[in-house]
Amino acid sequence: MGLIQESDIGKIIQDPALLDDLVKALVEDSDTMNTLADDIADKLQDALEEDPTMRRRVVEAAIANPVFKQKIITKLVDELS
Repeated sequence: MGLIQESDIGKIIQDPALLDDLVKALVEDSDTMNTLADDIADKLQDALEEDPTMRRRVVEAAIANPVFKQKIITKLVDELS
């Protein structure tokens, strides 16, 4: 139709009520949330591969978690037997 121009979009997304409704609808849509989760996970994976500080923090947090420690022990025992 051509009624909306690119400059109009900036004005439209400044409406807090509209943004609240949009965010609510996006969060309630499982396909959108799955796509968003995939996108974020991909970006985080890239960051983990490139950022040694982030990698270290994830490993430290994992090692501090008793459930994760037990998984490591179980996997190691399985591989050794």
